[in-house]
Amino acid sequence: MKNVDSLLKAELEKLGVPVERLKYGGKAACFIVYQLVVGRDTFFSDDEEGAQEFTYQVHVYSKTDYIDILQRLKTALKAAGFCAITIDAETYEQDTGYYHVPVEIKYMEV
Repeated sequence: MKNVDSLLKAELEKLGVPVERLKYGGKAACFIVYQLVVGRDTFFSDDEEGAQEFTYQVHVYSKTDYIDILQRLKTALKAAGFCAITIDAETYEQDTGYYHVPVEIKYMEV
């Protein structure tokens, strides 16, 4: 699991915005927070798992247009082996002034 987490953080950092697990305390106009949602064994054979599947949520927060960063995020994560990338409903957080876009991704570790 540590390898997947490190890979995800490294790929997100290439986007040029601050990246943190679970909580960001800075004041950047755009930042990303990510979290592990589910890790499960899969592809069983003879009572042994053949792989592990990890589901992460990546949250993009931006005070400006975020479409470019979403496109670059999707391209970078696909190239790194992440799959089933789902961009969920965008919201605007009135109290903070940030647009918030959750993105769900999966990674299969064999």
